Amino acid sequence: MASEKTTRLGTPAPMRLLAKRYRLIERIDEGGAGEVWRARDEKLDRDVAIKLLGPDADDAFRARFADEARRAAAVVHPNVVTVFDEGRDGADAFMVMELVPGKTLREIVAERGPLPPHEVARLIRQVAGALDAAHAAGVVHCDVKPANVIVDPEGVAKLTDFGIARAARDRDEQELLGTARYIAPERVEGGPVTARTDVYGLGLVAYELLTGRPAFDGATSEELVRERLVGPPPSLRRARVGIDDRLDAIVGRALATVPDRRYASAGAFARAFSEVADRDSDPTSSLGEIGGIRTGRGWMLPRFDSSVAILAVLAILFALFLFFSSFQRGSPPGANPTAAPSAVASGTPNVVGKKLFDAIGTLQAAGFANVAWTPGEGQGGACAVLRQDPPAGTALARGGTTTLTYVSGKDCTKKGD
Repeated sequence: MASEKTTRLGTPAPMRLLAKRYRLIERIDEGGAGEVWRARDEKLDRDVAIKLLGPDADDAFRARFADEARRAAAVVHPNVVTVFDEGRDGADAFMVMELVPGKTLREIVAERGPLPPHEVARLIRQVAGALDAAHAAGVVHCDVKPANVIVDPEGVAKLTDFGIARAARDRDEQELLGTARYIAPERVEGGPVTARTDVYGLGLVAYELLTGRPAFDGATSEELVRERLVGPPPSLRRARVGIDDRLDAIVGRALATVPDRRYASAGAFARAFSEVADRDSDPTSSLGEIGGIRTGRGWMLPRFDSSVAILAVLAILFALFLFFSSFQRGSPPGANPTAAPSAVASGTPNVVGKKLFDAIGTLQAAGFANVAWTPGEGQGGACAVLRQDPPAGTALARGGTTTLTYVSGKDCTKKGD
C-alpha cells in the first residue's frame, strides 16, 4: 500500500511534503538516477510526476540534474513531457513534471511484439516532432529509446527524460553518458553531438517497434558498442519477414555509422518513413489501441500485422504439414517416411530459466508471436520462467499461444537498459 512506502530519507511517502507544496503519493519508477513519484501539487490542486534525486548524489550529478530541468523546460511541444518546476528540499533535489498516464514504448513492444508499419509511422512522426522542437531550442536529447517515450490512452506519444541532454554548443564535453544499447557511434568515438545523433536514436526506436527486439543485442556494453562501429547497419528484412525493401533502406540510412550519411533532421526521417509505411495503412486504426490501453469505450484488443499473401502461404504450408503428418503415421513398418515441413509448425525454443522479458523476445523472434504469461510458484530467481506450455520443441502452429509460468517479481516484462 502507498502508506507503507518510504523515501530514501525514511519518511512515509504520503506524509512527505516537498518544498511545502508537493505531497508524494506513490512511487511509480526507480533507477540509478533516483525515483519518480506521483504527487499532488497542493498549490495548484493537480497531480504531477516528481523525479526525486536522493541525498547520496554528488554535487556534479546534482548540477547535471538541475541542468536537465532547465533544458527540458526550454522545449515546449505537445509531444514532450512538460517540466513545471525544480528545486531542493533538504538533501533532496527534485524536478516537477507533467504526469502522463499510459505505457512506454518498451512496455508496449514487450506486450505486443512487432507493430504494424503504419502504427510505427504515427509514433515516429510524433517523436520526430518533439526532437525537431528540441533541436530548434538548441538541445540534443542524446538518449532516444523506447523506455523514454510514453504513449497515453489517446495514443499521444510524449518524449521524456532529457537527463543526459546537452546544448548543441557544448562540444567540449566528452563524457560518455547514456544507454549502451542506444548510443550513437559518434558519441562512442568522442565526436560532436548534433541533430543527426538523435536521428540515429529514432532509427533504433523504429527498428525495435517494427521487429519487436533491439537492433543491437550484445550481452555486454563493450559488445553493444563494438557492434555499431563494425559492419553495416542492422537489416530489418533479416529480422522480420515481409518488411518493405524501402523501409529497410530508410531505417538503414537513419542508422548510418557516419552522421553525414543520415537524414539531416528527425522530421525528414519521419516523412520518408511515413511515405512508405502509410500506403497500406488502416484508416480506422488508432494509437489508443496500442498495447490494449484503456479508451473511453473499454479495452481494445491488440492489432496484429499481417498480409493476405503471407497468411495464405502459411495456411498452405500448415495444410501440407497436417497431410504429411497423417501420411507418416500411416506408413508401413520399415518405411522411411518423409519429414513433415516445419515452416509453420517448427518446434518452440526452450525458454525455461530465462528472464520473462528475454523469454518473450526469444519466442517472438522465433516466429511465435502469441505469448501469454502468468505468475507461479517454484524454485528460481525473480522473473525467471519456471515452465512453458506447450513444452519446448512442440510443433506449434504459428497462430498458437505459448503460456509461460514465471517467478513473481517487479517489472518482469521490462528489461533494464
